[in-house]
Amino acid sequence: MALTDFADSSRSGSNVIDLAKEANHRISNHLSLIASMVQMQASSVARGPEMLSRLEVRGLLRETAGKISSVAHLHRKLAEQEQTDQIELGGYLIESCAFLVSSFALKDRVGFVQHLETNCYVSPQQAQAIGLIVNEVLMNAVKHAHPTGIPVQMRLACRRLGKTGLEIEIEDDGIGLPENFDHKSGGGVGFTLIRALANTLNATLTVESDSLGTSFRMAVPPREHSC
Repeated sequence: MALTDFADSSRSGSNVIDLAKEANHRISNHLSLIASMVQMQASSVARGPEMLSRLEVRGLLRETAGKISSVAHLHRKLAEQEQTDQIELGGYLIESCAFLVSSFALKDRVGFVQHLETNCYVSPQQAQAIGLIVNEVLMNAVKHAHPTGIPVQMRLACRRLGKTGLEIEIEDDGIGLPENFDHKSGGGVGFTLIRALANTLNATLTVESDSLGTSFRMAVPPREHSC
């Protein structure tokens, strides 16, 4: 083997090791995030009633599975694409919602209208936070938007804000939040998680609600992503 071939081989091997380390670090961080979310849910259960119904336990397990599935889908996406440091957000959100609906047999419970601009990229960490927020809003809407059980219609939008900013909106057509609800500090685990994830993005979160539905809007500052 020529010295140049040996050097090229060494560099190639080093690159593989670096990529493996990066992947392991990313997976470790994501698993830690899931563990934190489960702990948050466990704390909420500890403050609740002594006994939970089978339906309530099923709902808790489904919410946890949804969070795990969201992170798993992100890693599948990263494994399938050559560029692993950026994710095209519109396509990722479409796939994530379709995956969630399919995994939990929600086809008859939820419909989507999507207005997602293309060629808008975020980092894997930002994609994870945004995907989990969409997941949380979707699952909450399925549970609470229509108490009578009729299908909920969701509107999902992602657009550029100015030259380099980003705005994401998730909206349902349900009955709205309770009167005088404080979205900045109120709510259960779901709202707490949404606020925490928005903070990791340094995003401004705005929640609007009336009898025609609830809207979650996030303005992500320019430095947090690349379009």
